[in-house]
Amino acid sequence: MTTPDTETPTSSPADATTAAASTGEGQAEPQVSSPPNGETSPAPASSPAAPTAAPSPPAAQGATKEGASSDHLAEPSARAQEGEGKGEREGNKRRRTKKKHGTQETPDGEEAREARSKPDKSTHAPPRAAFRIGEEVFGRVKEVKSHALIIDIPGKGNAIFDTSEFGGEGTLPAVGDRFVAKVLGDGGRGGLVVLARKYFDDPTYEDKVKEEVEKAFQEKTVVLGLVTGVIKGGLEVYVKGLRAFAPASHVELRPGANLSGHIGQQYLFLVEQYAKKGRDIVLSRKAFLEEESKKQRDGSLSKLTVGAIVPGIVKSIVDFGIFVAIPEADNIEGLVHATEISHEPRVRIRDVVKIGEEIKVKVVKIDDKGKLWLSKKATEPDPWEQIRTKYAVGTRHKGKITRNKDFGSFVELEPGLEGLIHLTDLSLKRIESPSDVVKEGQEIDVVVASFDTTNRKIGLHPAPAGIEQEPRQKVAPHKTIKVAVAGHD
Repeated sequence: MTTPDTETPTSSPADATTAAASTGEGQAEPQVSSPPNGETSPAPASSPAAPTAAPSPPAAQGATKEGASSDHLAEPSARAQEGEGKGEREGNKRRRTKKKHGTQETPDGEEAREARSKPDKSTHAPPRAAFRIGEEVFGRVKEVKSHALIIDIPGKGNAIFDTSEFGGEGTLPAVGDRFVAKVLGDGGRGGLVVLARKYFDDPTYEDKVKEEVEKAFQEKTVVLGLVTGVIKGGLEVYVKGLRAFAPASHVELRPGANLSGHIGQQYLFLVEQYAKKGRDIVLSRKAFLEEESKKQRDGSLSKLTVGAIVPGIVKSIVDFGIFVAIPEADNIEGLVHATEISHEPRVRIRDVVKIGEEIKVKVVKIDDKGKLWLSKKATEPDPWEQIRTKYAVGTRHKGKITRNKDFGSFVELEPGLEGLIHLTDLSLKRIESPSDVVKEGQEIDVVVASFDTTNRKIGLHPAPAGIEQEPRQKVAPHKTIKVAVAGHD
């Protein structure tokens, strides 16, 4: 109960409403006035005529809830501001990372436009399903080969059928005829779709073929296979409906050859590998190819004789020579080594011959391995044989100094032909450089001291003055010779 001389502050309902509204909008904590002597303010009066009385416990609880309510309104706004600040920091971090790696952030509007411009793959038709083994398909004969039919399956591509299944009975279908068979191979590994009939008519047919192929592997006998497609590394082959693989190196002796021409052909194969109960079969034709190639080469080489000069065509140029095909011997190829192309030892091969050029070659040798050795320079006269006659040892000639080196001077005897005077032969006195005695462009009389046909070198000496032609003398140990004093110190 309050004393008469103490007034307790009161608040009207309008004041409470104004305070609550301002608290919610300004995001500030509500102010609660505390009366003297620690008493709490009373609850709002229900009517203007309500007497002023001491606060009751329910009124105090109401004031406390009002303050809590105001705090609750302020907390979400603070959390939102904190979230916005965190999002901005993360956005700045992403932009710095993209700028560091050389990328640029796309605005949201541009990203949305790009997303809308891209076609929706879900609206496209799904890819066609693969063929199922045993599925019956319909098509028309597109091509009739020697051992196979090429079937056009509308909307799905080409398939192949082994004509040996007809067993020679009746006539083969013609181009354009309708054809029905079942899928034996779906072509999932790169080959054509393989069709068959007999394989599915007899349930024991597959086991019989596997026994036959395994026996061929053990006894090293041959099997007949149909090439159904070119796949990675070689050919896909079917042996009476049983799938096998033939490496490219075992179907062609030349690496990198085009294998597409083998599709639809039947060959004899040796079974190189039979594993996994017939699921891993490797075939080979290498032995047949090598034997056939050797017979053909021996027959071609028999048309050539060693020492004969025959026409040839340059097929390829390599660092160590050229390969030449001989039309007279079934275009068998032989090698002209780099040393047998020209009489000039330091000439570039591509400066002498071109690919496709027709040249004359001489058959030098046919070795035990069947290799053919040819020579081009043997069909041409050696210019150094004529030079050797003209510039015999001991003959006197006129020349011109073309260049001086530390070891001697080069003398031009005629255009394209030079000889060397060694430093020690230029003077009877000791000199340090050829330029001490002769100058470039100076004419000089020389005597041929040596002639090396193999290495294409001519050794010269300065000719003695006053003697036009020195008579040749035989020099031998303990042999007397005539000399003349050319000078003295």
